[in-house]
Amino acid sequence: MRSLSLTIHTIPEPKIRVPLKAEFHYAVADPLTVLVELRASPSDVVSWVISRDLLFDGTTEPSGLGDVRLWPSGSGTRRVMYMKLEAHGTSCLLEMDPEPLEKWLLETFALVHPGTELCDVDWHAVTAGLMSD
Repeated sequence: MRSLSLTIHTIPEPKIRVPLKAEFHYAVADPLTVLVELRASPSDVVSWVISRDLLFDGTTEPSGLGDVRLWPSGSGTRRVMYMKLEAHGTSCLLEMDPEPLEKWLLETFALVHPGTELCDVDWHAVTAGLMSD
């Protein structure tokens, strides 16, 4: 498993930034997704499973629909990425530096190249499993 720890910020109100620890985890066994753990405290963790491609796209262009939306802002030395997470009628707006995330995601692409994530799936076994249910 490949992991990245970052301090990001939650934005509960305009002009208020609250630091938050975020951990991103990538496993070759689940090549399409990244597990994102947001830690307000050691015992208070919220986990999201987000598409790896969606995260990468969000570093340079708006991406996502529904519960997870990402978009970049700024330019030059002051680039940021916003992530809006929504579930059960509540939402959370997060702000982060996209550069460490981009670098880490490129490392995950070296482990499993984009477009090859499902090449090792035994589709006959998957189909047989679905047909037997």
